[in-house]
Formats: sequence, C-alpha cells, structure tokens
Amino acid sequence: MADSTQLIYQQDGEKLTHTTKVLSVIPVSALSTLDQGLVKDLSDIEHAIITDSTIFHVQGGGQPSDTGSMKPDIPAKPGSIFEVKSVRHPTQGGQVLHLGRFVPIDTTTIDAGDDVQQHVDAEKRNLHSRLHTAGHILSLAVHALCREGVLPPLTESKASHYPDSASVEFGGTIEGKHKDVIQAKTDEFVRSARPVKIHWWSMEDLLEKCSGITEGFQLPEGEVMGRVVEMEGLGSYPCGGTHVLNCSQVGKIEVKKISRSKGMSRVSYRVV
Repeated sequence: MADSTQLIYQQDGEKLTHTTKVLSVIPVSALSTLDQGLVKDLSDIEHAIITDSTIFHVQGGGQPSDTGSMKPDIPAKPGSIFEVKSVRHPTQGGQVLHLGRFVPIDTTTIDAGDDVQQHVDAEKRNLHSRLHTAGHILSLAVHALCREGVLPPLTESKASHYPDSASVEFGGTIEGKHKDVIQAKTDEFVRSARPVKIHWWSMEDLLEKCSGITEGFQLPEGEVMGRVVEMEGLGSYPCGGTHVLNCSQVGKIEVKKISRSKGMSRVSYRVV
C-alpha cells in the first residue's frame, strides 16, 4: 500500500468529526486473504474505505476500535452513509482499513478522490478513553504500593482495556487481601484529578521514564519518537490509545477481583 494514513486521534483525542479524502473503496472480497481474516462478521462488513487521515482509533494496544460513520462531503452526492464497524491496520503497510457497509445496502456513492466527513461514536469513544486511562491509573497505583513496600516487587506484563474484560497483569503474586488497599490507592489517584498529557519522546526517554515497557519493546518502523501518555506526577506509559483529559474524568474505577495463575497476577477492573 502507498502512503500511511495520518492518525489524527493521536494528536487530538477530543476531535469527533473530521473531513478527509478517500484514497480507495475496496470490496472485502478484493482484500488479501490475510486482510480478509481481520473481518470477523461478514454479514456486517462489505467494504473497506482507506482515507488519507482518520479520527477513528485503530484497534490495538489493548483498546478496541472506534465505530461511527462516513458520508460524502459533496452537495451533489448526498447518497448513502458508510457505517464504520471496525478499524484495523492491514497486515502490510501503514494505511488504515475502515471496515463496514453502506446504508442503504448495495449503494456505493463514495468514490476514490471524494472528501468525506468522518463521525466517531462519541459515547463509545468516551467509554474506551475512560477505560484506557483507568487501566494506566490502576497500574500506577500498584507500582506505588510496590515502592511503599505494601506489595512485593512486581513486573508489569500486559493489559486489556475492553469494556467486558478490562484488566492489568503483573509478574509476581498479588494476594487477594490486597484488593482493598489497591482500591484505596486507585481512588486517591482518581481524586487527584492530575492532568493527562500526551508527549512524543525519544527511545532513550521512554526507557528511562515510562512504566509498562516489556522486553523487546520497539518503536514502529521508521519512527524515532514514541507517543507517551503521562498522568502528571504519577507516571507515564508508551501508548497509542485515546484518553480523558484528567484522572478524575475516568469516573469511579472499581477493582473487581485479583486472580493468580502460573506466577502471574491479574487485576480486573471496570469504570462506573
């Protein structure tokens, strides 16, 4: 594929509407076999639209993709609406596949070269942003308790920020009796309302200042600066996701349970 799609949401996570140019409209059946494998439900997805920029968060980094719509930004082509059901990176190249279908069915009034208006589902974006920031706050609360000697030394492993399976995982043992103290420290960090800021740091700064860097971490090919989310005064993570503007905007983080298996501890959570 040609030039990369510019990821507008990584610079401006608050932007929910955006005008961009269509590079191509591709029937799912014309995608490569590997890219067709990204489509989970063919009854809902018939085409992929590639644009030169996007405000749709691309699935990855533990965060699900945005959903929403695109429609022609041309008075002479009011036509149909393209429902965006999933947003994925193809198996090769840096462009973004907006996967979905035209409504009404069997209409395709968006063509390569057209300007389109992108609209992100605001409610879903807000939930995903709250969950993603909440996961980092919870992890930083656990790290703080380790430094205080309340918890044993732990190594951060991975995280999921999906609504039905949000959790952070650590190497080491967190006993169930520590659930309340983790909840209390998390509540403290939420109440702090510390600003959540986005930075672009060198690999050297990332390794020095960020939590959550696992073995083998690398910047995307060709990039020398990495995107970082900082909960000011609490800690930072390399992260490509969307976030709220300050810690209090996650709402209440509920520590649901702590489970342990094969030397790993998983802390499950939700936002309410």
